[in-house]
Amino acid sequence: MMQKRLMILACAVSVLLLASAAQADQEGGGGWAFSAGVFDIARDEKPIEGGIEYRFREVSLWSVPLTPMLGVAATEDGSAWIYGGLRYDYELSERWLLTPNFAVSLYEQGDGKDLGHVIEFRSGLEISYRLRPDGPRLGLLFYHLSNASISEDNPGSNSLVLTLALP
Repeated sequence: MMQKRLMILACAVSVLLLASAAQADQEGGGGWAFSAGVFDIARDEKPIEGGIEYRFREVSLWSVPLTPMLGVAATEDGSAWIYGGLRYDYELSERWLLTPNFAVSLYEQGDGKDLGHVIEFRSGLEISYRLRPDGPRLGLLFYHLSNASISEDNPGSNSLVLTLALP
């Protein structure tokens, strides 16, 4: 019960953070991304997942252009997580991008898969296509969510989702 209250509070805080991040990032460069797909693709039962993410304007860290992100996602069976992390856009061409990303997450199991811990790490790879230069991007994201063995139980999950990122 306490974990559920903690997750509800964390989700409410993340929505407020997302809204304030968007307000603070109004000068340009940031944008919203929406996702929908399948959670834990290796399972027989493949729950649908959906999410929303705010991608801040690009920053340079040790001369590497990185994009901070903050998001929330949930599955149809009640699992939910909030996450924050970094993305790196590698331009394959003017319109195609390959984007590795990494985030730290707070996970609530709900009626879904037990991932072994409330702290989970998300590592992924997205390929996306700019519909027009500096315009919206349509992508396919594969990511792994696990606790990196900070718990004895670490089954992990793999998700495959479509993404739509708005500038």
